[in-house]
Amino acid sequence: MAKKFEAHDSTIEDVLFGAERFKIPRYQRPYAWGEDQIAELWADLEDDDASPFLGSFILNDQTKEETGFVEVIDGQQRILSLMILMAALRNNAKAIDEEWAKLIQRKDIAFEGRDGNQTYRVLCGDSTHSFFEENILAYDANILASSPKTKEHEAIKKNYLFLFSRIQEIVKDLPPKKASNALRKLRESVENLTVIHIRITGEDEAYEIFEATNARGVELSVADLLKNLIFRKIKETRLRDDAKEKWLQITGNIEETDTEITKFIRYYWISKYGFVTERKLFKEVKKTVENWEQFLNDLVDASRLYYLLLAGSEEEWRQENLGLKKPERIHKTIVAVRLMNVSQCHVFFMGLLRNLRKINMDPTNTFQLVENFTFNYSAIAKQPGNKVERIYSKYSLRIEKAVSLGEKQRTKEVQRLFASLAEELKNERPNRSLFKDEFMNIRYRNTKPARLLVTYILSRVNDHFEKTAEKVIDFSEVNIEHFLPQKPSKQWNLTVKEVRDYVNLLGNLTLVSKGLNSSAGNGSAKEKVQLLEDTQIMLTQQLLETVRSKGYKWDKKMIEQRQEDLERLAYEKVWDY
Repeated sequence: MAKKFEAHDSTIEDVLFGAERFKIPRYQRPYAWGEDQIAELWADLEDDDASPFLGSFILNDQTKEETGFVEVIDGQQRILSLMILMAALRNNAKAIDEEWAKLIQRKDIAFEGRDGNQTYRVLCGDSTHSFFEENILAYDANILASSPKTKEHEAIKKNYLFLFSRIQEIVKDLPPKKASNALRKLRESVENLTVIHIRITGEDEAYEIFEATNARGVELSVADLLKNLIFRKIKETRLRDDAKEKWLQITGNIEETDTEITKFIRYYWISKYGFVTERKLFKEVKKTVENWEQFLNDLVDASRLYYLLLAGSEEEWRQENLGLKKPERIHKTIVAVRLMNVSQCHVFFMGLLRNLRKINMDPTNTFQLVENFTFNYSAIAKQPGNKVERIYSKYSLRIEKAVSLGEKQRTKEVQRLFASLAEELKNERPNRSLFKDEFMNIRYRNTKPARLLVTYILSRVNDHFEKTAEKVIDFSEVNIEHFLPQKPSKQWNLTVKEVRDYVNLLGNLTLVSKGLNSSAGNGSAKEKVQLLEDTQIMLTQQLLETVRSKGYKWDKKMIEQRQEDLERLAYEKVWDY
């Protein structure tokens, strides 16, 4: 199809501050300019020797007569950033020349009707509409008092503060008249920014140009492109916009996981359709999907599973209708994987949970298998994740294929693939030498990830001693205790400097209840045994018995020996598979 459009060199004054109002379309990505982009814009404005080129603006006039808005196909990031800049300029002007500040509001940020009411030049997308109007566009906005709830909101506030402070630096030591002139000069610099102004007159053409365009600003992600494509395939009706509503469900679920939506989409894809790199993902989706409504519905369901895996509570796992017989045990494994900061196994978990009712098998042992492998391979040996990502994708795809078989064949095939997965993960297990080298370096560090990993290790070892798998790791009920204190009392005949190299080793650590932890203090070995002897934690009971048997002696050699004992137990028993 031949593209019909007009392109002109224009200034921001002609394009943005003319007679038109602008709307951000439903498929557009969120506001995403960061420090680098906003600093570059400011540098352009400070350049006295040029009329900087800001990039291209692609605008769709198709619905202008009906809605009163021109749609922004490309240029959203720059337009919103310029509105932030004008708000910062306006707010600096209030203390210097309030009438001029009101002029900026009426001419650059809004239109004022004959009745005195104002309508803003830019209508943002749903995700930031209210925040942007209340904290940027409104004349009495006070963004300093705002509480950003999303990354978009945080970026808007951060960029406003950057621009406001830069403008403030220009005028802070100037008398009022010179300060006013400096602000006027800055406004002229904004007006004289040059752009390529492209006009189109069709929605389909708009979608295609959005997909193809990658002008100055933040590069389009796979999620941006896919959102655009879905919105193109699923049209808005007069009654509702299903695509937008479902996309908001997806983004809401993924935002709760504190990960990128592109990563989620790729993991879903390689769990169901086939392995592909992120670079080739959009092309593969576009080529493969035929039923876009069903694909979007599947993404909504998958985003809920992804949320459960990365952020769901035990209660949410119990309430979710997945067909799990032991949701608390599955949640225990999921929590363990989270604190190991490993994500590749989520590909397999998504495929397994998605098809669980069709499989009609208890997956608890398989989840435990993956947990144990992940501890060996990733948490301890720190091996690369790209290889196991392919393994997990392969077995998720095999599950997807197996559920299309008859019930009897399906059961046998799933049993075979679970056994095959176990064998393959055993083959990828790090050798004993590598595991031991890394395990012997485990020590307490005062960071949350390090503390959680140590607590998990000690909890799993304690579960082994208790001979039960029903205990749930509850980090709120226990603390890590250094048996040899980090700051030993005089009875130890040791200084802080002398114990620094070994006091934080895993071999010196155990678990105690919070109450006991607060009272254990820095006393002698005998005093600590007496303080802790009422503990119900088997791991700690065994440590106390060892110290008693050695005549209340506890030194570097014994700590290192206990760490070796824990390593042997970890590799041969606790995390064996």
